[in-house]
Amino acid sequence: MATSDELDDEARDDFRRALLDESYGAARMQFLSTILGILVNIEDWFAIDSWITARKAVQPDRGEKPDPAKAVPLWAVATVASMSTELADAAVAMVAKRRYYAVGAVIRQLIECEYLLVLFNEDLDHARRWGQSTPAEIRNSFSPKQMRTLTGKFSNEEYWGHCDTGGHPVPKGARLLEKLDPMRRSWPISAAELSIDLGLHLRRIWKTIDSLLVKHHVRYQQVRADQRQLAEEAWVTWRANDPVVEVMTASDG
Repeated sequence: MATSDELDDEARDDFRRALLDESYGAARMQFLSTILGILVNIEDWFAIDSWITARKAVQPDRGEKPDPAKAVPLWAVATVASMSTELADAAVAMVAKRRYYAVGAVIRQLIECEYLLVLFNEDLDHARRWGQSTPAEIRNSFSPKQMRTLTGKFSNEEYWGHCDTGGHPVPKGARLLEKLDPMRRSWPISAAELSIDLGLHLRRIWKTIDSLLVKHHVRYQQVRADQRQLAEEAWVTWRANDPVVEVMTASDG
């Protein structure tokens, strides 16, 4: 995402005022809360659904015989979706506690989960291989760099930026530490930028999970129609109530 340091003086002042506006901040928190609730809802349903499907594939009863070739990949998808949701839960909680360095660290992990989900969405065989991989195979085949190469959809710079901010303990992470800025000159800007970044990453993860389940789960659109509608309404509302996000996502719709 663009930061205030990348703008001219006048635009930077406008950007900072919008970042620090309390009503816009409330809109960001509302979106974070709503999208987290949706992810938790999908996690609760899909985790049980994938467990039942995998069990029936091994021990079919009442004539039901799910395809084992699909049961394993869907279990892998459910696993990464659940990992993503737990990370999202932790990140949103840390936003509420103003612990933004921790938020930065979690976002870096969320990005890696997104890489996996995008791979799975492109080909469920990636999910099967991931679900059956040894730790050595994970390092060789599913490293962040390898997944960026496979998908061709993510920039090195985005990932490296999050490594420098919260993924690794490096000096740049100091800007997210509230207590190192007692005069609150720069920390509020960094915190607001990161709260927006978290919301955008959670939307990306939601969109990927949604696309994957539409494609590979026959009942998903029917049984989670309300959640899908709520997610779209939450996104539209956030963009309408936060001009920073509206400008940043003008080409996204």
